[in-house]
Amino acid sequence: MAFYANDGDLQEHLSRSLKDMGQHWPWVAQQVSVTWLRYENSLVDQAAQLASDEFWALPVAGASHGGATPRYPASVVKLVYMAALEAWYAQGLLRRTAELKRATGAMIGHSSNDATAYVVDVLTGAASGPELVGDAYITWQRQRQLVNQWLQEQGWPELQHCNCCQKTWEEGPYGRERQFYGLQRQNRNRLSSDATARFLHAIMAGELISPVASTHMRQQLWRSLDAADRQADPENQVDGFLGAALPEGSQLWSKAGWMSTARADVAYVEAPRHRPTLVAVLGEGAASADDNRWLPELMAKLLTAC
Repeated sequence: MAFYANDGDLQEHLSRSLKDMGQHWPWVAQQVSVTWLRYENSLVDQAAQLASDEFWALPVAGASHGGATPRYPASVVKLVYMAALEAWYAQGLLRRTAELKRATGAMIGHSSNDATAYVVDVLTGAASGPELVGDAYITWQRQRQLVNQWLQEQGWPELQHCNCCQKTWEEGPYGRERQFYGLQRQNRNRLSSDATARFLHAIMAGELISPVASTHMRQQLWRSLDAADRQADPENQVDGFLGAALPEGSQLWSKAGWMSTARADVAYVEAPRHRPTLVAVLGEGAASADDNRWLPELMAKLLTAC
């Protein structure tokens, strides 16, 4: 059972929006998953005064298109690695060092793949290198699954078919990383839009790990919508993504992903004259990757019902 309740009006609006978009982007229906939540009040720190079970019992209106379908999330997976770092800190498994702070800032703020590789190494103790055989490879694989083990411990049904154990790459994996990927890339990272939405929902509300941890994560996820800031940073994760459609005065927290065969984004938005909303979108295929207009168009359509 999803953590949100399907709302008939929202579902109709989402379905109609995707159908309209299909006239220009015919691949949307098959290659894109969307989870859309709408709130009556700000989600920020909503869980602060509630027990965990009370928070998750709160009604959340939502809609989805393929929300449970696992897809390659590109750099959206970095949201999970950021959360895992906070969990490791909370358990005393890691110290919040200056270098880890620097890496987290680069991983989320600039979507650095180098920083992400370092974070995955620190989280798992399974670093890149030459191919391995025998017990050494078995041990290395077991270590690299530590984030997935943590995900399963959350008990979220949305995470059942997800896989978050791979680094992100500029060109592709080599050595034991290629070995671990599988010849058919069968061990690629996978997330669903439902799972991605639940992560950001919990972070924004202060429910994931602790209120303090959620505050740290929100600080990393906040995006400037200022035109000058965006022009100065071509990798701003706003232009070409959901945030590009937001009106002046909006607040945006998000994590985008983009590579040659995927374009994805998850965003929580508080916009003037609109109810707060959260949208998670995973698009696969070269067509979705190459076009920087469809995500802003989707956000613009959904905002009309917020």
